[in-house]
Amino acid sequence: MKKYFSLILVAVLAVSTFAQNSISDGIRRFDNVLFEKQIQRAETAIGFIYYSDSETCGSFVPWIKNEIKRAAARTMRIKIVDTSSLSSEGQIVATRGVSFGQLKKTSEQKKYIISGTYFPNAENVELFLDLKDSTGELIASEKILVPMAEIKSLNLTLFPKNSMQANQILKDFEEAKIASASEIKVSVSSLKKNSFEKLNIPKPDYLITAAMLDSEDNLVNMLYPNDIVKFMISVEKDSYIAILCIDANGDKNWLPIENNFIRAGEVRTFPDLKNTVFKVVDGVYGAEQILIYASTSEKGIPEQTSTGKYARNDIQKITRGIMAVKQSSVENYETSVFKITYTVME
Repeated sequence: MKKYFSLILVAVLAVSTFAQNSISDGIRRFDNVLFEKQIQRAETAIGFIYYSDSETCGSFVPWIKNEIKRAAARTMRIKIVDTSSLSSEGQIVATRGVSFGQLKKTSEQKKYIISGTYFPNAENVELFLDLKDSTGELIASEKILVPMAEIKSLNLTLFPKNSMQANQILKDFEEAKIASASEIKVSVSSLKKNSFEKLNIPKPDYLITAAMLDSEDNLVNMLYPNDIVKFMISVEKDSYIAILCIDANGDKNWLPIENNFIRAGEVRTFPDLKNTVFKVVDGVYGAEQILIYASTSEKGIPEQTSTGKYARNDIQKITRGIMAVKQSSVENYETSVFKITYTVME
């Protein structure tokens, strides 16, 4: 009899442990944290949820977001809203660290956002969710386990089919930025102080702020065929820009721009051509990238002739080409690049 009761106790504990790691219980604990902070109403958007640090996702993520919405509907304080409601002054944050200072001010009320990452192992997917306020301050975190058996039964995918290409582009992008900084440092260290001042070799990188929005001004990183999107771009200094798209098949295309000059601090929306929209094509699924190049001189943006398929180190080649022009010129200008990754879902 004692052994029988012990087995029951073990089974109950196992069920309790699983329940404590569910999405529903995780959201309920967020609600309890808000209660402890005496927050009666928390307008909360669901931000980006990525597979690891890849900036991509699979059909697992729409399912997670639906589960979060269902769980939030049963709480007292969490009200799920669109990310467009976060766009009061300086409040587009947390999903990507994006902040635009000149957007319309909608409310003094502090908003919240839930975002996260997930990591699969043999038996479960470990989902880490963060609850942050509109200033980016972390309010609470939860680790949630989703059984792999449930994911398979729902026929969900964890990452796009072209994840290898996406990972390579991410790696190339990071290495290109490191290479740019290293080349500048070598150039500076090899010059005497007077020579450096005469040539005015600029520092690498300055701030580009960019975000992709849907037709209703929501921040998005998951798209479906025929969705219409636009890009909001702001720069730290007066700049010229160019926008390169790498689709899920690896095809490179420069997006059309009518006026590629942006004043410092100005927020511009693209496409800026009349009767033109950026529309997601049908039949191409997976991770895609938008590279936004900016320079304080037109000489510092890439020549928009390189099309065809993406090949390894393409980003480094473009960046090194810009650096070569910079270092051979006495004109003082700077260049930078910003990357947006998103996933087109089937």
